[in-house]
Amino acid sequence: MAERTFLNPTQAKEIEEQLFSTLRQQVGRSVPMPLPRTDFWTKVGQLLDTIEMEIHEVYKTVGPSLKMQTMQKRQANVRRTASELARKRMVAMMQHSASMALRTEGSQGQDLAAMDWSRHDPAEREFYANATEQLNKFKQSVNWNSMQRGIAAEGGLLDEPRLAAGTTQLDSFVPESGGLTGQGPPTIALEDNSEPIPETVDDEEELLAKAEEFPELAGAQPIIEPTIDETEIGENHAAAMELAPSKKKEEMDFDAWAAAEAESEPQIEVVEEEDLEPVQGELLRIRVLQSMDEPIITIDGEITLGAGDVLFLDEMTANYLVDSGVAELATL
Repeated sequence: MAERTFLNPTQAKEIEEQLFSTLRQQVGRSVPMPLPRTDFWTKVGQLLDTIEMEIHEVYKTVGPSLKMQTMQKRQANVRRTASELARKRMVAMMQHSASMALRTEGSQGQDLAAMDWSRHDPAEREFYANATEQLNKFKQSVNWNSMQRGIAAEGGLLDEPRLAAGTTQLDSFVPESGGLTGQGPPTIALEDNSEPIPETVDDEEELLAKAEEFPELAGAQPIIEPTIDETEIGENHAAAMELAPSKKKEEMDFDAWAAAEAESEPQIEVVEEEDLEPVQGELLRIRVLQSMDEPIITIDGEITLGAGDVLFLDEMTANYLVDSGVAELATL
């Protein structure tokens, strides 16, 4: 069950005045009058709930009294006004829907304005839609279109007859302008026997079958597999004699084998120490002018530089430190 919402005295008085004002406007009108608010009927229900709760509070606190009777009369008056307004509005909506759905073709005075649902309650719009749907079912069940247009119109008997293509009228054989009647030949409808051009539908399977198997290899040179010539019957392969089993047992000549192994051993050239050149380059003597927090990497490893230190470093490292201003050459 939805939670009930009650109105304060100011809101209750406003909704009650709108209810009576809308009823006065609707009386004598055949179309539904615009409502003062879109949630009009919801507020009317909240008004009646508020009045009922006030009656219960008075009965609990004061008991049956003149004040409670006055509130009960007010409640009955609001209920009667809401019922009368709803009845007149439903009748007006049914009349509007029926006039729109059952109007005859070419009739005058039945062109009603469409409903502006931004000024009506959503519940009334749902009622109007259901009424229109029921009217359409009624029109279908009684064959309303046949009643209004006739059987000939329903069966297509009133349509102009279609003649075969190439039909020539008698006025074409009269040399005078205007033909037989002086008003020209009447218009006729000709049959159109030309069949429409069928739309070409491409079959996906046929397209795939016509497509190349591997389109990404288009233009590539085919790989030619080497062919192996089969030996003719009766010919012996070159390796046949080597692979054939020997009739004699092969004898090993160890002296010849040892001589062949000695000749195939590589000759090791002895290099004297005098011919070796030193790998390490020339060392330079430098004096450090500025201390460095981080050690530097040389060919001998990491060293820490402090101001005033005298070091022997390789030429590349020494020149780098001198060029950067960290050290200076200190030759003896």
